Amino acid sequence: MTIPKLNIYILRTEILNKVSYHNVTKKRSNLRVSLVYITPEVATNYLSYNTQNRKESNKSVSFLAEQMKKGLFLENGESIVFDINNFLTDGQHRLMAIIKSGKSYYIPVVRGVDCNSMATYDTGKNRSAADVLVINGFKNANLLASFIKLIYKYEIKSSKSASSLSYNRTETLTNQQILDYCKDNYDWLYELIKCIARIYYKSEVKITSLSNLCYIAYMIGGKNPSNKVYEFVENIYGLSRTQETATSYLYSKLYSSKINKEPLSFYWILGMSIKAWNYFIDGNPSVRFFKFKTEQELPKININNN
Repeated sequence: MTIPKLNIYILRTEILNKVSYHNVTKKRSNLRVSLVYITPEVATNYLSYNTQNRKESNKSVSFLAEQMKKGLFLENGESIVFDINNFLTDGQHRLMAIIKSGKSYYIPVVRGVDCNSMATYDTGKNRSAADVLVINGFKNANLLASFIKLIYKYEIKSSKSASSLSYNRTETLTNQQILDYCKDNYDWLYELIKCIARIYYKSEVKITSLSNLCYIAYMIGGKNPSNKVYEFVENIYGLSRTQETATSYLYSKLYSSKINKEPLSFYWILGMSIKAWNYFIDGNPSVRFFKFKTEQELPKININNN
């Protein structure tokens, strides 16, 4: 039995009304999507608008190009994206690989996305937090990102992790969160990093990373460490120390760990740093030995700088 066309239109209208289709579609959008057959020539043209993207990865381009040559690259619906100002914001590695391989593909092209959307992309070659900071004009992006991650991990989440480089899900910030934190706190982050970097680069033996050293200064002195805090950092980094004191003892432990390639728990280093600091501002008395157990909570920091 054939259903008359008029009845089909009536049924379709009733269904659309039930799901409030007409109300939903009243929302306007700047987005425009089209399916484009992207040849090497088209890819070259698109890349001419690639002025605000992250630095390209030759390794990623070569891998994708090889996949294309072998017929392993799939038209999976992942799009090439331009923002409302017509700048390319996502897809540069695929476009470069198309040029390198000489292949062509049907790829969705999205235009009109928000200018701030780039920080949310995590496809293709995953954007690191440092990539996002560089794109947004921040210098020392790797150091900034690492430092901010440490603040979140050890201060906000109170982690007792031995490694300052590994993160579980609860200790991980999104790229956008790191970007927002950097924008809101850049002045003091920049000043603290600048002061600690002066100390770090004076030492021939780098007994801990620059980001770790920045966090120790921040942990003890907050966003605006006093000169006393920087003096303390110089002591535990071996630039200015008095023998048989807590700072000298901690330095010897860090130095031995570095020379013998026996990594220490960063949480242990934090606990020992606080104890050494408390001795340091209490007159830096003679101390040949002190300890901190990693199952303990971090000691209270004495903020008396006199």
